Amino acid sequence: MNEKDEIIKLYRDTRVTSTFDEERWAFEYQRYKHRLEASVLSKVLKNKGKIRVLDVACGTGRMVPVVFNSNKEVGYTGLDTSKEMTAHLKKKANGMGIGKSVKVVIGDATKMPFKDNEFDVVFSYHLLWHLPKEEQDKIIKEMVRVARPGGMIVFDILNKNFLYEKIKDLFNMKKLQGIHKMTIGEARIDVGNRNVKVDKLFDAHIENSFLYGIINLLNKCSRILPSSLFHMLFLTTKK
Repeated sequence: MNEKDEIIKLYRDTRVTSTFDEERWAFEYQRYKHRLEASVLSKVLKNKGKIRVLDVACGTGRMVPVVFNSNKEVGYTGLDTSKEMTAHLKKKANGMGIGKSVKVVIGDATKMPFKDNEFDVVFSYHLLWHLPKEEQDKIIKEMVRVARPGGMIVFDILNKNFLYEKIKDLFNMKKLQGIHKMTIGEARIDVGNRNVKVDKLFDAHIENSFLYGIINLLNKCSRILPSSLFHMLFLTTKK
């Protein structure tokens, strides 16, 4: 079984899907990451009027409230391989009273079942770094394909040029298995060498809120610090 199939199997496990949302909010570093992701997406969605939005690897619909709080006229489509995860998304949308504006499609992000130029905004969070470079390239190019001319594409990557990764290479330190990083330059090639806006996150998995608050000072200064100091990057580009 390859990495992609292993991920699909994991997110079809009802033991995972039943606790997924609750565990997402357990610690401050997770909540901070969500707030940053929400801010990046919200800026793209606001003041756009009636638009069609595609959420690639939508899961349980973590970003659904963000989408509809940012723009009430959205037509939302969520793409995922897991019927179990998307069942939670549908329940969430119905509870918000937006069920009629939400569509779920079960499909593969490397070969999306959509026409060219179909969506005004296409975004994906927490997907690409689980997959090897070849799969990453396919997904980003598919996101560009289904976005309309002038539409926006938003996605995150783990930074291959992160300083700590260079230190690991220097000292031949063990790296996490099943985690695949990318450079801004590689991502820019996949979006057709378009200009990209970069938001940065030092994704420190520190469960103690006080200690995280100290480390999080780095994130507060992200605009003026080089991208090499940040583990996670959020890229926004216009087609």
